[in-house]
Amino acid sequence: MSTGRDWTEWARTFESVDGPDAFAALFAPDGVFCDPVTQWTTDVRKVATDTDSIFPDWSQRVDRIRGGDDWAVFEWSGTGTIKTGDGPGIQISMQGATVIDVDAEGKVTSWRDYLDTNEPMQQIQAGLEAVPDSGLSDNGKGNGKGKSKGA
Repeated sequence: MSTGRDWTEWARTFESVDGPDAFAALFAPDGVFCDPVTQWTTDVRKVATDTDSIFPDWSQRVDRIRGGDDWAVFEWSGTGTIKTGDGPGIQISMQGATVIDVDAEGKVTSWRDYLDTNEPMQQIQAGLEAVPDSGLSDNGKGNGKGKSKGA
């Protein structure tokens, strides 16, 4: 009988990841990633680079994790600031769940995030509407059809 992996230790390692290279280092060479806005890809470094460009201060915490020898499921909370042109940015928070498979060395072979994309979008929209003269809200000066960057 196997003693299983220490998924709490794995979670702390994941939480300490800093930058695209460190995120990619969690994965096996052919490891794949998918979330609601990213189709299955092996380019996990690009996933992290894209996240960093949208949320330069992104921080993610594993709230709860359970797993077996070669899989885990974890619930997480994340926070970050999305840039809004020259403005101070809009703080968002979101929650989700992730399912991972790992190889014998503990490297991720499959990662799939589940989250409600409306949660951050509603926060971003509220933040944009609160910014006077942004041209992105219908505050009497704009048409409410401003440009937005997808997450």
